[in-house]
Amino acid sequence: MGAVQLSDDLLQVIGRQVAEGRAASEAEFLAEAVQRYAQALDAAEAEILAAAEEGIADIEAGRFTLIDGPDDMRRLRAELAETLDKRAAQRGSGR
Repeated sequence: MGAVQLSDDLLQVIGRQVAEGRAASEAEFLAEAVQRYAQALDAAEAEILAAAEEGIADIEAGRFTLIDGPDDMRRLRAELAETLDKRAAQRGSGR
C-alpha cells in the first residue's frame, strides 16, 4: 500500500501524541491506532454473533413474544417502558 493522505486535524492529533510521549513516532502511533481499530471491529463482530446465537437459542427454546398486530406492539412498548421506568427509579434510589 502506498502513502496515505491525512487531514491537518488528524496530523495535529498524531503530532501532539508523539510530542507528549504517548508514541515514539507517527508511524508507531498509526500502527497502534489501526491495530486497535481492527481489534474493535473483531470484538463488535463477535458480540453481534454471540447476540444472534443467544437469540436463536431463545427462539428454539420458546422464549419469545409473538407480535401479531398493533395491539400487541402497543402492549409490548408499554411493558418495556414500565420496565425501563422501574430500572431508572432503582438507579435513582441507589440500588
